[in-house]
Amino acid sequence: MNSPLAYQRQRLWFAPMLVGIIAIGGWLRTTCAQEFISLPPTVENTIYETELLPSQLDSSDIRPSTAEESTVVTPASYPAMYETPNDIGWPSEVRSGYDDGFVVACPRQLNIDTSDIPFVWRVNGWGQLRHTEFNSQGTNPDQNQFQLKRARIVISGSAFTPDFQYFFQLDGRSSSGDNLRLLDYYMTYDIGHHRLGYEPGTLGFKTGKYKIPYSLARYLSGKQFEFTDRSMSSMYFDANRSLAWGLYGTVDGLIIPWYWETAIFNGLVTGGAETGSSGNLDDNFAYSARLMAFPIGDWGSSELADFEWHDTLATRIGAGWADSTINRSGMTEFDSIRVVDSGQTLASILPLSVDQYTVNLYAVNHSCKWRGWSQTFEYYFRYINDIEGAAIPNLFDHGFWFQLGKFVIPGRLELLTRWSRVDGNSGTLGVADECSEEIAGGFAWYIRDQHAKLTADATYINGAPINSDSLDMSPGDIGWLFRTQIQFAF
Repeated sequence: MNSPLAYQRQRLWFAPMLVGIIAIGGWLRTTCAQEFISLPPTVENTIYETELLPSQLDSSDIRPSTAEESTVVTPASYPAMYETPNDIGWPSEVRSGYDDGFVVACPRQLNIDTSDIPFVWRVNGWGQLRHTEFNSQGTNPDQNQFQLKRARIVISGSAFTPDFQYFFQLDGRSSSGDNLRLLDYYMTYDIGHHRLGYEPGTLGFKTGKYKIPYSLARYLSGKQFEFTDRSMSSMYFDANRSLAWGLYGTVDGLIIPWYWETAIFNGLVTGGAETGSSGNLDDNFAYSARLMAFPIGDWGSSELADFEWHDTLATRIGAGWADSTINRSGMTEFDSIRVVDSGQTLASILPLSVDQYTVNLYAVNHSCKWRGWSQTFEYYFRYINDIEGAAIPNLFDHGFWFQLGKFVIPGRLELLTRWSRVDGNSGTLGVADECSEEIAGGFAWYIRDQHAKLTADATYINGAPINSDSLDMSPGDIGWLFRTQIQFAF
């Protein structure tokens, strides 16, 4: 029998559609009324005039028009056509042309403020090349390989108005062979600023495939990691990506600003799942929400490491929640939940009579920076209940990751340590508690901040409860894991 919460979710299926229609409708109403101005020809352009048909043309029929015969606007006079002349034009430092390929070149980094420019197109890329060595002390095999962990190309920007933004991210990795996938693709629309006159970021709409708003570990970009990758526990309690509709914003007036985001999505870890009638997704939506605030100090631009070398303490706090009712008809999600400490899937140890259960995830986190020190702590709780088809008690797992970093050479060399642990009774279906543990240490050498760095870490794993190519961990792993990674980004 479905729980009351499941019925409530079914009644709310139309809510994201209504929000999306209102958001898109408001955007279209504004953007469709905009006037697009074509740039007139410059004096450098050669304009050819003829009254003959193309079949009648020969070289003697074509003549360039003179400056007097054309409507001439020199490059210097372009700004006169616009309200903000300083925003129009190509920076003098930039060169472009063809040199065994089309080239755009600049001798230095420019500080280009695009906050008020409606049409923006930005390209970024980053990659991580890793050597992995695993010395197994259990039944799993050893490993010794070079791997391409992440090769990302990002295209982002805005269109028609700075309040309408887009983000596309392509991802390639050696664990997927030669395949290239569209990892993220979403749009955001700042309804509050564009339609209601609020401050930017007060209320916005977001839709596409993106990271589910739930945990700090998933919120962080892989470029910003201090270690080579996320912790064992953060992957165990992960919601990852999915196709979603959501809202985001900021709440002021509560002593400190709170940043919030909520979403309705297809399910936990369903980002790459096939949709439609031929797919393996059930009919149950999932829900999530996340809060974040900075109670003390100015956090700075770096997410984890204290590049700013704070003289006074800076802190960050947050909390998240995600909920999904999972039916056996959606095997993509039904077969994704794992148990501690074996790392087997829950579906593989459940009786075949079980056809549905509900997963509730909760997370709280705290971070701080001070004089080169950085500390991050996140605790997770997972409840599995409403198990239908067998007399199985509610299952409860919990865990955390605690990470410390210290710059011994400011902005260059950072020493690292981390402890991660998962406890719970899911692996025994409620009979007894079992645990998995990860203890790690390492260093990061920042050659050019996060744009170029070398990271090395050593990790002891005692029963990995996950199957993660990114972390180089397989279910039941016991032993030492050594990873050395080079990161580059532009």
